[in-house]
Amino acid sequence: MDELRVVLELATKEELQNLTTILFSRKFNPIDYIKTPEPIEVQSQSHQNWLDAIDQRFRFLAADGMTVLRGQTNHVSYRQALIQVCKYLKISYSHNLETVDLEAEVFLFLIGKVWRKLPCKEQQELNTRLQFQLANLDLRESLPLSWQQDPLGIIFKGGSALAITSLLQPFILQKIAHQFAVNLATYEVARFTAIQGGRIAKRQFQGYISLQMAKRGMAINAARYGAARSIFALVGPIMWTWFFADLGWRSIATNYSRIIPTIFTLAQIRLTHIESWEVA
Repeated sequence: MDELRVVLELATKEELQNLTTILFSRKFNPIDYIKTPEPIEVQSQSHQNWLDAIDQRFRFLAADGMTVLRGQTNHVSYRQALIQVCKYLKISYSHNLETVDLEAEVFLFLIGKVWRKLPCKEQQELNTRLQFQLANLDLRESLPLSWQQDPLGIIFKGGSALAITSLLQPFILQKIAHQFAVNLATYEVARFTAIQGGRIAKRQFQGYISLQMAKRGMAINAARYGAARSIFALVGPIMWTWFFADLGWRSIATNYSRIIPTIFTLAQIRLTHIESWEVA
């Protein structure tokens, strides 16, 4: 199974546009201005050609210099890219992990970075919300007491996807994405209100969020789909600033400043689209 292609097939048009922007926007690399088409050109193709372009671009950027020079970037697998990123970010992993579990490792690592930047009060609020979600889970008894009392602390301070049973992993990952999104959306409302002042600004911002969700047909599915997806839009710019402030451009080398955000986005798509990952 080609896990990269599978998740691309799941993506909505808007999600594909986000991926296209990440992978094709011209930055500091001079090669971007010679051989890289603009995002609008890429997304103007037929759907299958658009997917092909994203697929090929990801593998090209994930390849090392020698692979690029040999013209063998199409041989770079999504799994190889994930392992490279794990090594680059110093994320512990097992070679026995499935590819989607490696993806989950990267996802949890990045979310954990955000978690550590939050004030203690915000951490406690997120933990409380996830505890409430776990309390309503039929399989709650299978979780150790420490997980029930401090789920996010266990995951982000010393745990990983490896520590989550295969049965509960999808549920936990979805709830983490959901609770982070809700928390960050609340923070964004407060920040916007402070900047603009007064209740009018708050109502305007909340109305804007409701309108955008309604336009995408997310109103009914907000908890599972809209909220989880919104985390990238809300925290993305800050997250990537933390990681790549001093990275600079690199030519014919693995472009982590594009690959890592792409993997994060792909993980979000997989979490919010694959129904079989839902726990009843």
